[in-house]
Amino acid sequence: MRRVKVILSNSQQDFLKYEFGLSFDAVVSMDMDNLRHLREKCFDIEVEEAVKADNNGSDVAKRGEIATELVDLILSHLKTKKLVPA
Repeated sequence: MRRVKVILSNSQQDFLKYEFGLSFDAVVSMDMDNLRHLREKCFDIEVEEAVKADNNGSDVAKRGEIATELVDLILSHLKTKKLVPA
């Protein structure tokens, strides 16, 4: 299996811990089904924050930006079907 180096910023790691109680190690150990579920939960936050911003006429909050980053990151790893700790 090809090894994939996974790098999460401190803010992304903090987000995962605060929103879902997940550590970096827990995330990189997830199977594909759990990663898909995590991606869906991040997408829900992304949409929630986008709607808030639209309703308020403001920019998307940092919470929404980080959720978007994680949706993209997880999706890229799901496409390879090979997410392992580096």
